[in-house]
Parts: sequence; structure tokens; C-alpha cells
Amino acid sequence: MTVQLEKDDYGIEVSHWRLLVETSRYYEIKPENGPVKRIYKEKLNTVVDDTKAYQGGLLACSAFCHEDRIDDMHSLMLDSLQLKIRTYLDALHLNQRAIEQQAKQLKPMEPQE
Repeated sequence: MTVQLEKDDYGIEVSHWRLLVETSRYYEIKPENGPVKRIYKEKLNTVVDDTKAYQGGLLACSAFCHEDRIDDMHSLMLDSLQLKIRTYLDALHLNQRAIEQQAKQLKPMEPQE
């Protein structure tokens, strides 16, 4: 499943994959259209941040999970996106303070009488 947030548009996509092979370490799965993928069991039900760089208001994350875990994973993905947004806002706030500090230092001095 994939969750994507682009500016004020929130979207969720759930794709169903067919299980081809299950071993003690991994699953081989195949989407309706596309190549076979190997998912290691320790990566199942793990949120993956698909946003490498914040650009154009787009944030996304994804996860492979069993169908009965979709609601749980959706909740974890929302938490992940909220944490990412808070992290960006904190960094922007620090940058804003640095700019304000620099602007104070550069203000021209008023002429003395």
C-alpha cells in the first residue's frame, strides 16, 4: 500500500499482489502487471519513506503487508507522515530564526543627532 500527500490532496492506494513462493526468509510476490518482487519477511509491515527530498509539497510512504493489517499500516503511515512534517517544520523554524537573527545584525544604524 502507498500513502501520498501532495499539498492538500491525500491519497491511499492498495495494490493486491499474488503470492508465488514463501520461504522461511522471504515472499516472492507479483502484482497484476509487473515483475516478480522478493520481500524479506523482516521488511513486511514496515513503513518505508518514499520521500527522498521534499519538493513540490509531495510526501509519500509505502509498506508491504498482509490484507488483515491494512488498517494498522494505514495508521502507522499517517504517524510517519505527521512526524516527517513536524521534522520539516522544526527545521524551517530554526532556519527562520537564523534569518531573523542575521536581519537584526544587518539593520542600518539610525543617524545620531
